[in-house]
Amino acid sequence: MNQPAPDPSNPALPDQGRSTLSPFPPRPQQLRLELSEEQERDFGRYHLHAMLLRMRWALGVAMALFLLFALLDAISLPEEVRNPVLGLRLGLILPVLTVAWLSTFPARLQPCMQWIGGAAALVCGLGVVGIIWFARIHAYPLPYEGILLVTFYFYFLTGLRFVPAALCGWVTFVVYLGMELQTGLPAIALLYNAFFLGTANIIGSVGCYFLEHAMRQNFLAQLQLQELAERDFLTGLLNRRAFSARAENIWRQALRERHSLGVAMMDVDYFKRYNDHYGHAAGDETLKKVAHIIGSHARRPLDITARYGGEEFVGLWYHLSEEDLRAIMERIRAGIAVLNLPHVTSEAGDRVSISIGVAYLCPQPHQGLEDALRLADVALYLAKEQGRNRVVCKRPGDDTASAG
Repeated sequence: MNQPAPDPSNPALPDQGRSTLSPFPPRPQQLRLELSEEQERDFGRYHLHAMLLRMRWALGVAMALFLLFALLDAISLPEEVRNPVLGLRLGLILPVLTVAWLSTFPARLQPCMQWIGGAAALVCGLGVVGIIWFARIHAYPLPYEGILLVTFYFYFLTGLRFVPAALCGWVTFVVYLGMELQTGLPAIALLYNAFFLGTANIIGSVGCYFLEHAMRQNFLAQLQLQELAERDFLTGLLNRRAFSARAENIWRQALRERHSLGVAMMDVDYFKRYNDHYGHAAGDETLKKVAHIIGSHARRPLDITARYGGEEFVGLWYHLSEEDLRAIMERIRAGIAVLNLPHVTSEAGDRVSISIGVAYLCPQPHQGLEDALRLADVALYLAKEQGRNRVVCKRPGDDTASAG
């Protein structure tokens, strides 16, 4: 069955049943800029959150500096150079910077700020090339060092990531060389200018690369800490607190979209007796195997499973028919039976088994997640009362429960 796209306010891991990140730091050979497709999206949001204020300030500072340079031009340049230069500064560069600065405020534009900011930075670079060109064609000795200032602005002040910053820097470099060749700058002067500007771009590219690399490492470290905080240390499933937080978000999404939810409470049958007979080390290994079976049946983005405590597990499945949900529960129960783990002290059979209680409902405004959990708990109680090693499903308001 098709499932709607996840709620963007609640980014979920692709496999809710098992942890996807190692709790240990990555080895040096793993330290690359590339992340998985999902991690790239998450990193984009992380980078935006970290750099948005910096971009806003950088654009504001650039606007102020171009105004100061315009004042300097108005005072010092001859009229035939001053008018076109002021036209570029005040008629092109400053308006573009202003638009980019204003774009940092609307939430709908913020995800595009890398390319908005990059476009504004490129306009600055090309605008400065144009200013130098006007000076050259009028034989006015305007220094080219303004290109160097803009280059370092690209890489270190704007908050641009490596790719857009490098594009701005190297495109400006190529256009500048073409302009100087067209205006006939003496070869030795062109050689030195190209060398210094190229060196500035190399320094900027390498520096920007490693700044982004460090930010990515920090992002991965925070992701790993979050994983450790949200995962049960024994089974790798979500812990109870993380389940509650994610399930509340999914509940609200199901309420908005009027989709059904299945909430399951699962309990390993007679597990205390298992621990007493086989020992806690064997009990831990059994819980790991049971958790793997449960987690392997919750792989869609909005399906989540967790260890609720002890030998009890909980799960939530989004937008399934009752028949499909029951089929998943039966596969979980059968999968645990296939493990064929001896349990001689169980009254439900001589192998490890599980009882499952399921609440199937479409969330209503007067209901909450706790209501669904209570209903699932009632269904679990009925499964145990009816002999365990079975699935019992209940809907709100049902006086009877269907068992599998």
